Amino acid sequence: MTVLRPIRRTAAVLAACALLAVGLVTLAVTQSQPARAASVGEFALIPGSGRLTDPQPIAGSLSIPGKCPDAAIEEINWNSVLRLYVVKADGKEATALNGITVKGPYTAATSAISLAAADNPGLAVADLANVITGDGTYELRLRCVDNFDWAEAPDSIVPGDPYWSQKITVTGDAWVVGEGATATSLSLAAVPADAEPGAAVKLTATVSPAAATGTVTFLEGATVLGTGTVAAGKAEFSTTTLPQGRHDVTARFTPASTAEWGASEATATTVLVYLADYEIRDASDVRLAAEPQLQRGQKVKLIVRGCTAGTAYTMKMSGNDAAFPTATADASGVATWSSLTVPDDAVAGRASWTFTATGKNCKVNGGTGAEFSTAAFTLGEPSGSPSPTATDDPTGDPSDDPTDDPTTDPTDDPTGDSSGTTSGTTSGTTGGDSGSGGTSTTGGGLASTGSEIALFSGVGALVLFTAGVLFIRFGRRNGLLTFGDARS
Repeated sequence: MTVLRPIRRTAAVLAACALLAVGLVTLAVTQSQPARAASVGEFALIPGSGRLTDPQPIAGSLSIPGKCPDAAIEEINWNSVLRLYVVKADGKEATALNGITVKGPYTAATSAISLAAADNPGLAVADLANVITGDGTYELRLRCVDNFDWAEAPDSIVPGDPYWSQKITVTGDAWVVGEGATATSLSLAAVPADAEPGAAVKLTATVSPAAATGTVTFLEGATVLGTGTVAAGKAEFSTTTLPQGRHDVTARFTPASTAEWGASEATATTVLVYLADYEIRDASDVRLAAEPQLQRGQKVKLIVRGCTAGTAYTMKMSGNDAAFPTATADASGVATWSSLTVPDDAVAGRASWTFTATGKNCKVNGGTGAEFSTAAFTLGEPSGSPSPTATDDPTGDPSDDPTDDPTTDPTDDPTGDSSGTTSGTTSGTTGGDSGSGGTSTTGGGLASTGSEIALFSGVGALVLFTAGVLFIRFGRRNGLLTFGDARS
């Protein structure tokens, strides 16, 4: 018989213990953690988007690609009820919907299984605010549960934990089917936002990113007003059927591909539909444009709405002291001045009729808005006003041309001696006159004097310049002048 040495004996015992320990651990794990199966397929959600703050966050319908388990124990089965879970960020599951029964038993692939509470008596809808706690992708799991207490089947009856799965991407309050879809945002504008009944109101929804494709549904509350297809980031819809009153309109974007783009909804915008607060009409009762241009002496009709029924309103005109009649509001709160005349002395520019009663001004939007008391218009400049024109040559302007011959000629002989001098005086005077004597020669003398002065001034300047140059050259040669180095 072979006897093991002490060291070898000890090693063999340790190895046997290690193998025994591994076996025990393996047995414990396999007994306490049965094998868990992955998803057995993908279920579909229609529509593929929604909002977490809706009364039922996940609504519409779903379809399953296969059947529930055939297992049953007496009256208990696991093919009549469906339960929808959301997998939280920590990996734990939370119930979203429990008690989906509308098309049970689910013994084959089934489509269009309604998620409406009316179709599923006893349906339990959970609030997902504490389950979905931020943007990202979340997994949904759909299981078959028993028809008594809606519990999952134990592994001994339905092994492998079978379920169908789907993923949704959450952005803010919106969710969309798919993983990693690009989030979108939607804004809405209404033009005009203040319209009269029957007038066209254009609703424009702008989708960002502009590359997103799909459709936009325009709604007032739960009422669908219309739809538009997104093109270049915009969808439009026009309506003329909005009744009188206030309308809070919104828009909802549904992507063409939920795997590519996320759904989004615009903040509501308000559209007010009311008759005009006031109208100015001409003498033929034709309505004029807003703030029309009126003429002095023109007769108009003024209709003002939103006034206090039965109240008399006085009338004035801004910047003018003319007297105007009063008007009493009828039972509908409409005050009418059937004839108002623009004063002949009205000042040009912007003006207004002003109508008031003590503590009772009229109100916009049929009496539901802010108070107002003016109806504006403009006045042009008066026609036919004289325009002063300056004359180029006033009547009293003296002649620009001097006379060649003064009216009084001085005598050559102041003594007045006429004897023996008549011939000489006559001859001298005649000679002076015939040579264009005094006057012509004098004018020529002034021009000649100016020319001479200019000539001498030019010659003098030239001489001074030449002298300056010569002085500088002489000074530099003899060391009298020195200059610093030139600046770089």
